[in-house]
Formats: sequence, structure tokens, C-alpha cells
Amino acid sequence: MVQAVKDVRHRKSYTLKHKRSSVRAVRAMVANQQAANIASACRILNVDRRLFYRWKCLLEGDGKAQGETSGSASDNRGTLDSINTTVVRVAPVSSLKNVLHGHLRTLHPGRLGMLSSHEPELLRFIFEFREQGIQVTTRMVRKFAEKIVPNFQVRTHRVLRNEVVRRFLRRVGLTHRVGTHVAQANNKMSEAASREFIEFMRQKVQNMNPDHVLNMDQTPIPFTFHANRTWSEKGMRTIHIRASTSDTKRATLAATVTMSGDLLPPFLIFKGEPNGRIAKQEIPTFPEMCHYAMQKKAWMDEAVMMKWIDECLKPWKNTLPSTAVPLLILDSFRVHMMGPVVKMIQQLGIEVQYIPGGCTYLCQPIDVGVNRPLKKAVENLWEDWMYDEVGENGWDVATPSRKMIATWVSEVYWTIDQKICKNARKKEGYEWVVD
Repeated sequence: MVQAVKDVRHRKSYTLKHKRSSVRAVRAMVANQQAANIASACRILNVDRRLFYRWKCLLEGDGKAQGETSGSASDNRGTLDSINTTVVRVAPVSSLKNVLHGHLRTLHPGRLGMLSSHEPELLRFIFEFREQGIQVTTRMVRKFAEKIVPNFQVRTHRVLRNEVVRRFLRRVGLTHRVGTHVAQANNKMSEAASREFIEFMRQKVQNMNPDHVLNMDQTPIPFTFHANRTWSEKGMRTIHIRASTSDTKRATLAATVTMSGDLLPPFLIFKGEPNGRIAKQEIPTFPEMCHYAMQKKAWMDEAVMMKWIDECLKPWKNTLPSTAVPLLILDSFRVHMMGPVVKMIQQLGIEVQYIPGGCTYLCQPIDVGVNRPLKKAVENLWEDWMYDEVGENGWDVATPSRKMIATWVSEVYWTIDQKICKNARKKEGYEWVVD
């Protein structure tokens, strides 16, 4: 006897993107008279008519209301003043982004989590630390939650508690970020000092020729640029990345840019003795578009600083009118403030102004907008060289020579767009000149 196979119906879910496109397609067919009515358009597009009306109400009614509620709530988050004692049930900021891109299958934010009733206390804890510039980890939030949430530590395992914390943080619109600036001083104090310095400098340079205002800074140039990320198979617990034999080897570049966006010649410092073999035999073969120096640690000391003044700054000053008094802006690095160095600069008829300590990431044009594109371009050249080198010479990861580094820096330095250099002094809130 053959038994009848029972027809089992399975529930199917659709993304908001599919719902939105289906509603638009049905409306377009009716509007363009490609279908007599909505029912016939749904049949042609193979869309259930009941689902069409349900999706239409969802997108035009509930979706709009949900988006407005969530947007207003997310705009008020981020400061201590915005944290109230009542818990508002809204969708997280990340969900709103998914709504816009159509990846979610529902507008409902989900059921309340274990930490939702203590949301104001947890957010206040996080924002108090962040306003002081102190990092906040998942473990810190978990330990605080264990203190204020009854039975949180007893009911769940530590690993599960961490996941509960992460889910809560994502729900309230927070994300785990990589730090972009590390400093010992309080960032609020640095920002206040930076604004005060910028206000002073605006008045100082407002009537000066932009060609006569320049900024110099040093930045390390590594010989290798091994990334911390790579494409690999999913599920692998250990991801190996090969390093070269001289992974910590580096040079130092002294870059100088004027307020008008012009560049002074680059000054590259390698590790070695000033009168040693490298200085006598290798450096004469390097590109002539760059100036070079040798120092025991490949860094800027008093002797190297004076060499930069003599080879880069002095020739530039000689091209200006004799009555011009340029302004050189330096950070508060100890070598820049040495008496003999300052005296040598002032003897050229150049005024020196120092950026307060801890403020260079906001106030120094080279730090703000020049160093990163320059080093990224050098990294791209190194990556191209490594790709060819590994392909030709097996799988050994070699180290580029000093001449290669000098060639790459010389090639990249003079191709930096003048617009990039000019925009480096226009960091929002810390503009050197207010247009």
C-alpha cells in the first residue's frame, strides 16, 4: 500500500532589499501600463499578492516610523549628557545601516537582552572612560556588568557573558575600533591646547605669503611593509605571515612642505657612520633628487639637523627676496629646540615656531595629510618589488637595498599632489587659514 506523501509547507523569509525591489517592480508595471492592475502585475512577477500588500504597508508605514525613532535615538548617543535613566526600545545604529542596504529580514530589534535594563549605567561607564581617552575592552564592560546586574555572573559562563556583552554593545550602536592616535596626555587637554595654538597661528600667518611658511617633520621609512592581514581559508586557527631577515631595519625621512603646497628636497637618514663605507661608497650612487645623511640609529640628531639646515633650508631661503622673513614650524622634538640649531636657523633670517607637545596629530600639516599618502606609495612600490622578487628567486623574502629605498622615496616624494599638501593644513576644526 502506497502512503500519500504529506505536503509540508516551509516558511520562507525575504530580505528587505527583496521586498523593496518587489514593491517597486509591481508599481512600475502598473504605472507603465505593462499590467492592468496590481494583481496581474504580481502574477507576472511571481509575487504573492497578499505579500505585496503586507510589504507595502511595512515599508511605507512601520518601516518609516521605526527608522525615524531609531535615527533620533542614535543621534543623541555618544555623550554623557545624552544618557537618561529610562531605557528606550529602539533598533541599533548597525540595524539602521542594514535597513538602508537591505540586508535585514525584519525591522524588529529583537527581544530584550539580559543587560538591556541596565543600559544607562553601562553606557555611562563606557562614555566616562572614552571621554578621558581610556580604552574600553569587552572584559572591562563584562566586569562592570557583573557588579551591577544581579545573577549575571552566576547564570552564565564567562565565555557566554563576553558574547552577551558584545551583543549588547552592537545593539546600542557601538563598534570595536582600532586606535588611530596614542598619547600619554589627556586628549581633551591636547585638543584645547591645539585649538589655542591654531588660533594664535591664524593671526600670525594671515598676512604672510604662503610660500614663506613651511613645516618640517621626520617620519620612519621601514625597509619592509609586512601587513598584519592576509587572505586565507576560513576556519584556520593559525595564519602565518612570513617576515624578512631585517624586518626592523628602517630609515628616517625629513619632509618639508610650504603652506602653498610646495615641497623642499627630501632628506633621508640611514643607519651608519657619517664617514664610513656606506657614506663614501654607496650614497654617491643614490638618486640626486634627495639629500642623505648617516647616523648611528638612523635618526635626527644635532649634527644631522644642521646638515639638513645647510643642504635643504639654506638653499631654499636664498631663493626668496632678501627682505622676506619666513616662518619654520617644528614640533617640540628635543633636537629642534637645541640652542645651536635654533641659532643657525635664525642666522638665516628665519623665524621658528614650535607646536606644543602632544598636538602634532591635530596641528602639524605633515602629520595630518602628507606622511600617510607618502608612506603608502612607498609601500606599494615595495609590494610590487616583493611580488616580482619572490616570483623570480623562489620563496625567500629578501630585504630591499638602501639604494632601492632611496629610489622609491625620491620617486614618490616628488609625485605628491600639491593639492594634498595644501589640504594638510585644513583639518576640520584646526584649519590654519579660515577661508
